[in-house]
Amino acid sequence: MILIIDNSNLFAGGGLQVAASFLRDLKNMNLTDDFHVIQSVNCAGMIGKEVFPNNFTFYNLEKSEEKSKAKRIKSVKKVEDTVKPDCIFTLFGPSYHKSKFPKLVGFAIPFIIYPESPFFKKISFKEKLYYKLLTVIKTYSFKKYSDGLIFETENARKIFTEREHFEKDSFTVGNTLNEIFLKPDQWADFENISLSSLNILFLTANYPHKNMMILPEVIRILKDKFGLKDFKFLITLNKEDLNFPELCNGNIEYLGKVGLEKIPSLYKQSDIVFIPTLLEVFSATYLEAMLMKKPVIASDLGFSRDICRDSAYFCEPINPESYAAGIFKLINDESLRNDLVNKGIENLKRFGTSMDRTNSYLNIIKKLIKDHEN
Repeated sequence: MILIIDNSNLFAGGGLQVAASFLRDLKNMNLTDDFHVIQSVNCAGMIGKEVFPNNFTFYNLEKSEEKSKAKRIKSVKKVEDTVKPDCIFTLFGPSYHKSKFPKLVGFAIPFIIYPESPFFKKISFKEKLYYKLLTVIKTYSFKKYSDGLIFETENARKIFTEREHFEKDSFTVGNTLNEIFLKPDQWADFENISLSSLNILFLTANYPHKNMMILPEVIRILKDKFGLKDFKFLITLNKEDLNFPELCNGNIEYLGKVGLEKIPSLYKQSDIVFIPTLLEVFSATYLEAMLMKKPVIASDLGFSRDICRDSAYFCEPINPESYAAGIFKLINDESLRNDLVNKGIENLKRFGTSMDRTNSYLNIIKKLIKDHEN
């Protein structure tokens, strides 16, 4: 099999981690297939100078090709025409061009799946128009420039295929934990975290849909209504990213960007994991908390219910009082905490390893190739 893996449009976030994990799995499987990997600058940075076998060929795009979609498409099509693959796998799409070869595309764009999200109530009319335009363009591209789609949750697959009358092949391959969580010998300590207070971990990137701006009000309610004083939110952003009122900064530890090898240490030093995000297809943070045996406070939305089932304490998504009440309840109810942790351990069994995910990808790719040969 000759496979092109198109990672040319991966610039940030969890997609980069999935890409690196997929490549390392393929390497460890010692397959004889030929893999041609087209990489963005950041994607290439994820594997660095790691040595791969001779059946891997890498095409690293320049910054100029990242900034220009037309240049990027031209470069990708040039590789396609040269390699003449049996299949193209765009790990996370959409792809914006028609290919001469079967193309499988991964789907992980939440605003297309959940237009009713409370996130859209919090943004301006101009921003809403922007997202609607993006939805039209990306949905068109997913439908026109793919021969099959892979979704991270069954909920997302069902919504998209039914609403868009998508009649081509569609599949669900769940996301999973980053391999670092299964290799404790590679963990590193995150130092200088005080264990004298209640620590609430908020692992987040600096995106509006992550719902960070609810935090000052949650803190105020915890202090004023519930009389809680000795607690800290450990947040993986810098102080200047948020510009919160000074009054709440005494209850926030700004950690900045944290290396993957130190994330398990943060979980170990935390009492509760706070995930108020308003828009996801999938987030591995839920699974990480389950593995590390920490109770989760989550926004009550379709994707979080789909992933967590009954193993999280769900709160009204944009209601700070609901989150504050949930945190206070968890602090004071050991039985509830233990119940959620135990349910999380059980729920985690539904999600395989990265190698399971890679095998699922390969089986789907082989099916697509076979279908297009007939």
